Amino acid sequence: MMQVSEVFEKASGKLPMIPKVVQELVNSFNRADVVNNEEISKTVGHDQVLTARVLRLANTARFGGSRRVGSLDDALIILGFDTLRVLVIASGITGTTANIPNFDLKSFWKGCFEIANTTKVLARLSHQNPQLAFTCGLLARIGELVLHLAAPGVTPEIERKVGDSPNRIDVERALLGVDSAQVGAELAWRWSFPEEIVTAIGQQYPLDGKEGKPELATLIGLAKQIVRDFNQRLDAETVFAHLPPPVLTQLGLTMAQLQDAADELAEASTQVDDLF
Repeated sequence: MMQVSEVFEKASGKLPMIPKVVQELVNSFNRADVVNNEEISKTVGHDQVLTARVLRLANTARFGGSRRVGSLDDALIILGFDTLRVLVIASGITGTTANIPNFDLKSFWKGCFEIANTTKVLARLSHQNPQLAFTCGLLARIGELVLHLAAPGVTPEIERKVGDSPNRIDVERALLGVDSAQVGAELAWRWSFPEEIVTAIGQQYPLDGKEGKPELATLIGLAKQIVRDFNQRLDAETVFAHLPPPVLTQLGLTMAQLQDAADELAEASTQVDDLF
């Protein structure tokens, strides 16, 4: 059995490192003065690999639509600062995890983007910051990757035992003594991300809607359940019937809102562009 500190000791030297501009942009959710349009274009432009990833993501159907984004300046004009910020964050984080042995990165990040896209829709419906929620959703499973780096021999057994069960952290705790939510929150803290992101990752379980639980944490948990159910090919009525009423109450969501957004939520949960 391991402690969180032991996980990071075992993963030392293999942990993903994020570009400084990504760290600055994540922190800019709470500080409008951290970066401006000219700075983001100039700073990202110095990193050719990051620029290429940002532009590839900017030209996917979900972000770019029918308008071709040929440069960072184009992205600012066409997509706006908020969207470009999210693209840089997503590109910077996913770009840190190349070449991890025996780990299906394409499947992993596809699942992360499904959660992120769904969290963003739910945030808009519940009148919260969609870009911040997207970032939290994208990072919701990052602890799984760290656990694989620390205990590559154990994580395949976790996958076999978990399957489509929502009780992943129970299996992780039983086999390792720690869970991916704890580890993901610790990584976000080590990256110097805002406390609200750290807390959202760490408190995403259980999905209960209890008073005092951070709404971003609840959004992540709700998005995960919706993604899981839509990927099991359940119809929207069944998916929404499974949602705990206290969770909807906490977020101020109504069944009518969810039903009106059913197609959008189903698409966000299952349709992710080929990003890699």
